[in-house]
Amino acid sequence: MKKKLCYAFITLLILSTVLFAGCSQQTDLTEYVSEYRSNIYIGTQDKYTVFVTCGTREYPYCADGTPANKSELFDVVLTVPDNTRTYKINFTLNEKNYEAELAFDNVRMIHTYSQTLPQPKETSISFTIFDADDPEAEKINVTAESVKKETLLGLKDLLSCAQKENKQLFSSFISHKKFNGEIYVRLLWENDICYYYVGLIDKNGKTYALLVDAKSGKTIATHESEDTI
Repeated sequence: MKKKLCYAFITLLILSTVLFAGCSQQTDLTEYVSEYRSNIYIGTQDKYTVFVTCGTREYPYCADGTPANKSELFDVVLTVPDNTRTYKINFTLNEKNYEAELAFDNVRMIHTYSQTLPQPKETSISFTIFDADDPEAEKINVTAESVKKETLLGLKDLLSCAQKENKQLFSSFISHKKFNGEIYVRLLWENDICYYYVGLIDKNGKTYALLVDAKSGKTIATHESEDTI
């Protein structure tokens, strides 16, 4: 009886070791993410709209299939009724106050600001917009709310869901437990619904794009393109 129990224990120990080894050898896809847009903030007051994206992104930014070092980014896009003026913004983030002059993009007709800043903890960010050319002009206050009104999948769980639903695609990138390419992940928002764009880019710059439900992880659509992002 003791021998049977001993053999059973040894068998269980071996099985546990094998299963643990199998789990530990899984490819960690998060190591190959070159861009992760983790949040979006949107706010409108009168004809002034503030659109904020934040997350991490590689530098230099190049969809070449090779992950690079990333930095935290905080990007602001401002649309206004009068593009002939120069605008400044003032806001507080993580208990620190910031003020900056925006650059004008005359192709997209927007005013932009980009800075390396820590990820916001706030669910909303209050912006004060004022005319840089006329200090006496009326100031506009816009509160930008996070689109993440409910719990969404984190990066690791998102990639796990995408891999499970697109096994053949992900397997084509993985060799010897290494992912031969890079991954771009961007939070998207439309009609009060959040999605994730997941882009797999090979060494030739070819992109395989997935549109994934941000809550369930279900793949909604796929697209293959020769063009880089």
